[in-house]
Amino acid sequence: MSTTSSTGAQGTVAGEPAPTAYREGGSRRIDTVLHPTFTQGLPDLPDEALRERRELAVAEEADLAYTRRLVDGRLDLLLAERARRERSERATSLGERSDDEIVAGLVEALLRSEPQDSPSQQDAVARAVVDAKEMPVVPSNVGSYHRDAERAFADIRFSDLGSLADEELDEHADLLARLEQRLSADRARVLEVLGLLRRESHARVAD
Repeated sequence: MSTTSSTGAQGTVAGEPAPTAYREGGSRRIDTVLHPTFTQGLPDLPDEALRERRELAVAEEADLAYTRRLVDGRLDLLLAERARRERSERATSLGERSDDEIVAGLVEALLRSEPQDSPSQQDAVARAVVDAKEMPVVPSNVGSYHRDAERAFADIRFSDLGSLADEELDEHADLLARLEQRLSADRARVLEVLGLLRRESHARVAD
């Protein structure tokens, strides 16, 4: 059975650029928020223009976070099914693990560090750069992100993962991992933009 690269769900390989949905010259909100000019000349912007930019960036971050949670939840199901099969294969070929081996495996899992771009890590960053009152109750327009997720989910039989062949399971997991990686990378970029906008807003309050 082939395995999905761990970089798919946890980040990019060192030295490789992170994937992104941003397109220079595009008309979508993410193309506006991630354009280099979006954070240029912030001290010279009128207060209203700065607020508008924050609102755009906050809405984009909320959509990315929402869609990533959808993808993460379904990817977890696929990875759990794959892990179940691998455990079954190991038990068949090697016999049941000893108590010492089980304890060692649990300790390793508990000590494993959380990737920096994990949902909880990014949620913590989001709480630091977005005030609770600014967060939308529901995503405003998940748009292409949600459509991408729906297309990725379309052919996966989540209600009966056991019916998928090993190759199908790996293929679907790879697809969702790549989508999750892109969402994660774009959310990190948007959070950086929000950090710059927040610093400018706080600088004006301090003055």
